[in-house]
Formats: sequence, C-alpha cells, structure tokens
Amino acid sequence: MAEERPFRILSLAGGGYLGLYTAWVLAGLEARAGEPLARRFDLIAGTSVGGLLALALAFEVPVAVVVSLFRERGSEIFSARGLPTSRVGRLIDLTRAVLGPKYSGEALRKALSEIFDGRRLMDAPHNLVVPAVNVSLSQTKVFKTPHVDASAGDERVLAVDVAMATSAAPAYFPSVKVGRHLYADGGIFAVAPDQVALHEAEHFMGVSPERVEMLSIGTATAGYKPADGVDADDGAVGWLSDGRLILTTVAVQQQHVESMLEDRLGPRYQRIDAEWPAEAGLGIDVATPEAADTLVRMAERTLARMSSSDWKRALGR
Repeated sequence: MAEERPFRILSLAGGGYLGLYTAWVLAGLEARAGEPLARRFDLIAGTSVGGLLALALAFEVPVAVVVSLFRERGSEIFSARGLPTSRVGRLIDLTRAVLGPKYSGEALRKALSEIFDGRRLMDAPHNLVVPAVNVSLSQTKVFKTPHVDASAGDERVLAVDVAMATSAAPAYFPSVKVGRHLYADGGIFAVAPDQVALHEAEHFMGVSPERVEMLSIGTATAGYKPADGVDADDGAVGWLSDGRLILTTVAVQQQHVESMLEDRLGPRYQRIDAEWPAEAGLGIDVATPEAADTLVRMAERTLARMSSSDWKRALGR
C-alpha cells in the first residue's frame, strides 16, 4: 500500500505592520519555489495581517504585490510617525484611541479592494481559514473557503471584508460589519492560527495528524520585551503605550502555540521567526521608512540563515 503524502499547512501570525517581515520571508520562499507559494500547501491559515497575507496567497496574488502595499502605502494605513519617546508624547498618542479607533481603515480597505477586486471566498483556488471575533455575539469565528461540506457557509463573503475583519485590532481599526454582525481582529484569541489550522485539517477535512506538516511564520516578536521595562504598578498608560499590551499578547500567544505544536507534530512542525530588536523603534502601527528597512533586513537575515534542509522542509520538495 502506497504511503499517503503529507498534508501541508502554512500558518501566518498577526502583528500589524510587523507583517512586513512575514511578507518579505514569504516573497523569498515564493521566489525560490518558482510558482505561486500556495501551490505548495493543502491549507493556509492566517490571523490579522497574517490573514491578509493568507488571503493574498489563496488567490495567488504575488507576494511582491503585498510587499509593495506595506512599503508604499504603509504610512497611509498606519502612522508615518515613530514611537513617542517622552511620557507626554505617549499620553498624547494614547488619547488618539480613547474615544475611537486610531485609524479609520479607509486606506487599508482601498488598498485591499484593489488587490482582491470583488472576489469572494468561493473564488479562491486554495483552501483557507481566517480567524476573527464576532464582537456582536462575543463569539469566535473562523472564515473558511468551502473546501469541505462542513466548512461551507462563508463562500459568498467578500475577501476584502474577511481581510478587514481579521485585521480590525481593537482601538486601532473600527470593527467590520459582515452580514448582520460586527467583527474584530482574530488575534484576540488566535494570533498564531496554528492550532486552528490543525483542528480544521483533523476534524473537518478528516486528515490524520500523523500526515500533517506545518510551516508557521511569525512577525519578528520572538523574545519580545518592552524597551523601558515593566513596573508592578503600571496602569493603562504603561500597558497601552507603544502597543505593549498587544505586543505582549502577540509574543506570548505565539510562544504558547509553538510549544504545543512542537509537542504535537514534532519534526513535522517548522517555525520561522526573528528575535525582537528591543531598541529598533518597531511597533504594531509604526510604518516609518526606518521601521520598514529594519523589518526587511531581519527577513533577509532569516532567509540567509536557512539551510538547504530548511528550504526543502519549507517548500515541501
């Protein structure tokens, strides 16, 4: 009896503008593959900015197009300002999100509408799962292509709406209406959607976990520590300044999921990420040219350090 081929999953974590790191790594993988990267995987999962990237891959949008979105339009979508360095500056920055989200989301929707051009989940040629949160009902939600009967129901949802929903980080972007309900960032419960993807494969697609090979890519938050340290008496200003609460959530969720998937899949789990550069002035919504250059350099170093066996594992051939 012939051995069943591996079932390959690509999982992409969230992290706002830090997703430029992920996009650059993906572009390197796609260039090495010599074909749309999604063709090397049986299921793609992505949360927040990772969901945006996962959608692009599932529709075979060249990763280079998404990289250009980050580099050329990042300052329209997020902020062209660096992180504030004074306490007063941090307070001023924090007040931008007190009465409403920091950003309208209009620039992001415009850019994504150009990429997805009215396509719906049922139009995607590759299997996809994208976590979000239904804030109207306080329930988790996983948007899916109709790859099996049990995963049907979202086929007519616009790709741009799914991308906006999974990226709607509370206090940063408005919640997004899809159908009758409002949705927010899937990172609230699954910044790294590795377990969501494995559950989809095992319980909905009938794949034995022993067949699964997973490539999980982070957003350069491994080992994240606040640049100014922490204080036992930190309140809202301490926790919310510089995106500390979200960055902590991103880092610890990815660490937790990595540990669990390593235990579950062993050598069939491959994780690509970079150590957080504490003094580099990076942030969830810092889209300065300096931040972009730093993230690209980090991604280039990641790719340069990959061995021939790493490349083979990542691309599946």
